[in-house]
Amino acid sequence: MIGTRLALLVLLPISSGPLWASAFIFSGESNPDVILHPSGYTGTGGDLQVEVCIATDSESIDDMQISLANSIAIWNRLEPASPNSFRGGNNNIPSGQIDFESVLTHEIGHCIGLAHVNAASESGLGGNNRNYTKAGDGPNNELDINPGPDGVRGSADDIRGDDVNLHWFELGSNNPFILGDVVDASTYSVELADLPPGDSFAANADLAVSSLLGFPNTEAIMQQGARTDEDQRLLAVSDVAGIRLGMAGLDRMEGTADDYRLRLVYGGVRDDCDITVTVGGSSFAFCSLGGSSIGPDNRRVTTGNAVMGSADNFNWFFNDVEFLPQVLFSDGFE
Repeated sequence: MIGTRLALLVLLPISSGPLWASAFIFSGESNPDVILHPSGYTGTGGDLQVEVCIATDSESIDDMQISLANSIAIWNRLEPASPNSFRGGNNNIPSGQIDFESVLTHEIGHCIGLAHVNAASESGLGGNNRNYTKAGDGPNNELDINPGPDGVRGSADDIRGDDVNLHWFELGSNNPFILGDVVDASTYSVELADLPPGDSFAANADLAVSSLLGFPNTEAIMQQGARTDEDQRLLAVSDVAGIRLGMAGLDRMEGTADDYRLRLVYGGVRDDCDITVTVGGSSFAFCSLGGSSIGPDNRRVTTGNAVMGSADNFNWFFNDVEFLPQVLFSDGFE
């Protein structure tokens, strides 16, 4: 049994101006191609139902209902959007508030296996250096960071020394804003030797990289960093690619018998679901999860708890607009 805790960093204060395939939890420089599958997957294909519940002792149970339903629907829809980052008058979030739904969608992403696509706070780097692509620190035991000629952190020309890439990219493309027709180990890789000619590191779906590559105002849901007055409720290509890589199963090939289809379902206010959401406490947001091995370089989630900070400590905005008219519940569509 293995466990970890992934947090989303809140960046405050925030100005109103513009700011900043996926990686998997439990991957590291000794096993960079580990894929973490959602709870319940054992190698058998078909529909994989993962129940998401609200903890009975949670705060804000009524307030979060629509946001949770929307988040479940977004992950089930599994369609990328560009742009997917909306600020100011382009969203329904009051100035100075943090969108609960955007943060919850990120944390549920962790609870179904996805890691940050960027170096993030766990890297020990500070400020904008956290926007470099997620990697292990290599034989020299320190992250090597240089933005390369374009000056943009997290892009394809970054100079990373002996860092070990942990971010899956499409072969021949290395563009995290374009989704291939086939998403499996025949078309995606973590090996730097598979990069297109001229690229030096895997690019991640950072906001600055999106502008560089012609997809402005687009960022992976699994990029760490939440801002006030930011609606980031829709998945980007990188998020979709990560889930599809997992759904290709243990053999990592689409169209074979071990493929699964992930279906998140809302199980109500209970404490015995695959993923439990709790609001309360002083930490901003994190997913605490456990995992177990299901074969070489494959793991599955065994427990997942998304914990969101108390509304007394964080100025949450609880969305009251349903994104989709139908939400999948444990007993069907309602």
